[in-house]
Amino acid sequence: MFKKILSAVLAMTMVLSMAVTSSAALGKTTSKTTSEKTTSTTTTTTTTSKTTTSSKGYDFCKTQLAGNKLALAMHDAFVSGLRANKNKITVSIKGYTEAQVYSAFQTSVQMIFDEHPEIFWLDPTRQNIVVSDDHNTLTFYPRPTTAYGTPDKTGEKASKLNTTAIKNTTTKMNNAVAKMTGSTRYAQVKAIHDAIVNGTQYPANPDKATHNQHQAVGPLVEGKAVCDGYAKAFKYACDQKGIPCLIVVGNATNNLGEKGTHAWNYVQMDDGKWYQVDTDWDDPQTKGGNSKSVLIYDYFLTGTVKNDKRVKDSTQKYPTLATASYKAK
Repeated sequence: MFKKILSAVLAMTMVLSMAVTSSAALGKTTSKTTSEKTTSTTTTTTTTSKTTTSSKGYDFCKTQLAGNKLALAMHDAFVSGLRANKNKITVSIKGYTEAQVYSAFQTSVQMIFDEHPEIFWLDPTRQNIVVSDDHNTLTFYPRPTTAYGTPDKTGEKASKLNTTAIKNTTTKMNNAVAKMTGSTRYAQVKAIHDAIVNGTQYPANPDKATHNQHQAVGPLVEGKAVCDGYAKAFKYACDQKGIPCLIVVGNATNNLGEKGTHAWNYVQMDDGKWYQVDTDWDDPQTKGGNSKSVLIYDYFLTGTVKNDKRVKDSTQKYPTLATASYKAK
């Protein structure tokens, strides 16, 4: 039965819809230091590309996928291949059922979208896989967004990646991060926070945010992003500096009482404890859509927050936060 089902599926090409909504942007919140705000809601995401290492203090992806051997194997193989800009990645699925294979694929790719800002060129709406006739291997054909390649129309073979565009964008992001300097971890984290907030505007119409505005590319290269773009840029910069950092996804309520999905960060400081940083909410949007002139620290290196308007996804295995905000020495 397994073979017949897969053969029928493959005759049409197995194209999975990867709708990414877990870290979509929520409208701005009111800040203690600014009075005029506008708000709106957005839904979409994706991720960035560069050969970086995951946060050293806590490997979130391996922790989250520890109970799913196939998803973890897919994640590791996919990340390795995507960082090398490969347009075809094959993994073993021998001994697994059809349902297990598809579930593991979606889980692993969702983790890449949410936690790997170095892989920014993937299309978040659909990705293609083909399973071998003997059901022993799965071939992943990564689909790029149009700015970074030409997706294969059939889904049965590799897409054409624009490796020059990917590498040029990565270089621009790295150059931006290189300017974020500090002699201590606190100074580095603050420099990253300030550069992202000062250099990024929240789009006036986030519902029409571009692909790059959902990526680290937005803040680091183009100067405009929604919440997941802010969070990915912060993690990307921390990764480059060797500072343990995670992207947190969940739900939030803005100053108008509107609820939606949101993304922010956890960062590990030199005391070994984890703190929250929300560059998006520290960059409140004023009337007219200008957020460049405002720099606050209401959501910078906070520990647990009483009655926090942000609620992390309870299915994710995030590290425990410090009980109080970080105090620079």
